[in-house]
Amino acid sequence: MSFWQKAWIKLQALLKAALSVVLFVCLEYAVFSAFVYLGIDRKIYKGVYNLTTCILVLIVMLIFNKISSKKKDPLLRMSKLAPDQVTALVIVGLGMLGFVTTYLIIAEQIAQASKPMTQAIEDYRESVDRFAEVPQVIIPVWDSVLYVVTLCFFVPITEELTFRGACYGQLRKGFGPWVSVILCSLGFGLMHGLSIHIGYAIGCSLIIASCYYITDSLIAPVILHMVFNIFGSGVPTLLSLDCFNIKDEYVTAFMKGVNTVSIVFMPVSVLAFAYLVSVKRKKDKEAKAMAEVVTVTVQAEETASEDGADTDAESVEAAGEADT
Repeated sequence: MSFWQKAWIKLQALLKAALSVVLFVCLEYAVFSAFVYLGIDRKIYKGVYNLTTCILVLIVMLIFNKISSKKKDPLLRMSKLAPDQVTALVIVGLGMLGFVTTYLIIAEQIAQASKPMTQAIEDYRESVDRFAEVPQVIIPVWDSVLYVVTLCFFVPITEELTFRGACYGQLRKGFGPWVSVILCSLGFGLMHGLSIHIGYAIGCSLIIASCYYITDSLIAPVILHMVFNIFGSGVPTLLSLDCFNIKDEYVTAFMKGVNTVSIVFMPVSVLAFAYLVSVKRKKDKEAKAMAEVVTVTVQAEETASEDGADTDAESVEAAGEADT
C-alpha cells in the first residue's frame, strides 16, 4: 500500500470520526431548538430535556454504527464480559472517581492563589449542580428523579455509543488502537469546553477508551461511565431532593465518604486495570493457539487430499497398464 493510500485511509477515519461528533452536537442543538420553539423551559424540565436528547442520539448513533459496520468488521465490539471483568471494571470506575476528586482538590488549592482558577471552580460547581440556575421548589419532583435516572443510565449509553463506539471505532480503522484512544480522548475533552472540565474529561476518557480496547466490549465503558455518574452526581442529587427530607449535613457526609472511598480505591483500581490487561493477553494467546491449530488442521487436510488424488491417479494408471 502506497503512502497516499495510507494517508487517504487515515483522513477518511478522521472525517468519519468527526462526523459522529458533529452529529451528536447537531442532535443536541435540534432538541434545544425544539424546546425553545415549544416554549418549554429546559432549565426547569432538564430531566425531560436530557432524556429526549438521549433517545434521539441513541437512535441516530445505532443507525450510524449499523451503516458504518461491515460483516467481518463491526464498528461496535460487544464481546461478552465475565463476572470477574465486571467486578474489575466497577473498581476501575471508583478509582476513576477518585482521580477526579484528587484533580479537583488540587485545582481548589491552586485556586486559592489564582482568581481565574477560582472563577473556573465556581463555574464548574454551578454546571454540575442541578439546582444552581433554578430553585428546587420550582422543579417538579418527577423531573428531578427523571434527571437522575437519565444521568446515571441513559447519558452513559448515548455518550459511549458516540465517543467510544462511533468516534473511536472510526479512528481505529485508520490508526492503531492506542493512537485512536488518545485522539478520541482529546475530542471527548474538548467537547466539555475549555474549562476545568477538560483536564479530567481527557483523563477519564483515556481510562474508558483503554478499557474498551482491552475488553473488546462497549459494555465496559458503559459500566465505567455509569459507576462514575451514579456515585459522582446521581446519588448526591437524589439525596438532596427536598421530598426526602434528608438533612444537608447527611448529604455532605455521604459525599465526603464517597470521595474518601474513591481515593482509597485509586491504587486498587490500578491492580484491577492490570487484571483486565492480563485477561486480554490470556485470550489473545488462546486465540493465537486456536488459529495455529486450525491452520495445521487445514494444511493436513489439504495434504491428505493431495495424497489421495495422487493415489487415485496411480491406481487409474496401473489399471490402464493391466488392460493393455
